[in-house]
Amino acid sequence: MKASLAFILTLALSSSALAAWDLNDVSYLMPLPTRVGGDNLMGITTAGRGGPLLNPAFMGTIPPLTPVMNENDVAASLRVIAVRVDPCFPLPTPQSCQKQIRLVWQPIEPGFRGRVQTVDAALHSFYVLEDQEFSSLLTDLESWKKNHQIQTSGLPLQIHPAWAQQADKSPALLAFNEIVKKYAGLANLSRVTVMVVRGAGDMWSFSGFEVRNGQLKLIKIPRLDRSAQAFVNFAVPSDHFERGMISPAANGDDSFTKVIGNSDRLKVGSEDVLRKELKAIYRIEDPHSFNPENMDCASCHVAQPARVWLERNRTDLGIEMLAGSFAYKNAGYDLQNVSPDLKNTQIIRAFGYFMENPAISQRVIHESAEVADAINRYLKAR
Repeated sequence: MKASLAFILTLALSSSALAAWDLNDVSYLMPLPTRVGGDNLMGITTAGRGGPLLNPAFMGTIPPLTPVMNENDVAASLRVIAVRVDPCFPLPTPQSCQKQIRLVWQPIEPGFRGRVQTVDAALHSFYVLEDQEFSSLLTDLESWKKNHQIQTSGLPLQIHPAWAQQADKSPALLAFNEIVKKYAGLANLSRVTVMVVRGAGDMWSFSGFEVRNGQLKLIKIPRLDRSAQAFVNFAVPSDHFERGMISPAANGDDSFTKVIGNSDRLKVGSEDVLRKELKAIYRIEDPHSFNPENMDCASCHVAQPARVWLERNRTDLGIEMLAGSFAYKNAGYDLQNVSPDLKNTQIIRAFGYFMENPAISQRVIHESAEVADAINRYLKAR
């Protein structure tokens, strides 16, 4: 009898774990394939809702992602590296929101000893869903998770456990791709944002486009009166900031220009300025304080390496006290960052890969926690 009760309790707990949404249920980091070509990651010509996932003609409008690949090579090498679902992206205004599924793209190429690696550049495409469509997406994802017996409860954000072992050969990945193609395509594509790499891999430029009547139209970056913004960091080795700069600098008090300028040359006596900048970084990484519609691109992307440098090198600032008072907190999830090279100040990837290693920003982890909370509340009320 006790054995039967234990079995029933185990089933109930398992069902509960599968039903609860966690970080990896709202943000999906895809596996890198074992080889370039013949892989099972989605490309821009993959058929989605109302047409391909991205219009290949857009590549003529989007700035070249890298100076070492031409337009055709970039188009052929782009793959969906990550997928995110969001019940409340702050559009058309920060006070209202859109339901979305979003795709993160990076070019892939053969790397050392033929292993696949990514190019340090990315696209981010946005697809708007109506209320019923978003509800249907959640149902499909729940069924997919149950069918493949995927456990995500309590895990930090990482390469998704459904395909961590079999990479792009995973049956779960193929089934997941079908869900994405059902809900994303030219029919509901609304926006494309871009991060390109320049120089010797020490300059990154950001821009964004709205999709209007099938054409890409530049949009202004929040906190700027410009449609483009750049970050440079000439540090060698890339464990500090050297002649670092965000240009144009954003308007507003929440900035951190001092630490990214020449971090190793910061003198005693700069503690108050650095504490102020660290507070700003914690705010930038907190979805309660800022969202993509009121924070500029470069500040959002560079916040993590700036914070990590300060936390590692300026313990005299009272890091624990500042983090305890100002850093985002959510006890419902494991918010640790498992990216393998957090101290690299030239990794400003938000959610994807740097070369062949996962690169996840703390901001994305925090956003994922907020989205998971929102979806769990929604499903509980449904």
